[in-house]
Amino acid sequence: MYGQMADQMIQAMHSSARGRARRGRMKAAITGKPNALFSLREIEEKCQVEARRHAGLQTVQIDRIQGSEGRCGDFDRHFNPMQDHTASRWRGIAKAREEGKSLPPIHVVQIDEVYFVVDGHHRVSVARALGQMQIEAKVTQWDVAGELPWEQQNEERCPSPVGQLFHRIGEGGAWVRDHAWTGMRSLVPA
Repeated sequence: MYGQMADQMIQAMHSSARGRARRGRMKAAITGKPNALFSLREIEEKCQVEARRHAGLQTVQIDRIQGSEGRCGDFDRHFNPMQDHTASRWRGIAKAREEGKSLPPIHVVQIDEVYFVVDGHHRVSVARALGQMQIEAKVTQWDVAGELPWEQQNEERCPSPVGQLFHRIGEGGAWVRDHAWTGMRSLVPA
């Protein structure tokens, strides 16, 4: 039976997912690496969709779901909720899962090896928060001509100055240590 303990657990789960979204947004700002979902609409605008076909009901790897049709601002690349206005719907899906209710399959578009959610964003988000690896989906496959966003991201990106600092810290911190010491020595009178 669903109770207050389950309500608190779902609230904590949502708060944790929102926290991951905030940290992901800060990390993206610092490193210059994107954390946003790919936009299906952007692909339609910039590429040539040559064919669309229904591929039926399939089990899809959740980590390959990296895009959205129209909800890119509501969820990050890992489907953590980015907006507070989605909280009620998110918790409702989590509650249904907790009560053992069956949920309909999501609907996705597959381009190459990447999936875009058309319907079921909250179901994907809750499934990821629960550590689920796969999800049932109605799949529509698109054949697309043109450079896809994830192909463009394989090119070298220039991180922000703070991102460059974090990169150098990650390389062992020698550069930061040496430059910090040099700066401190200039403060000491000769």
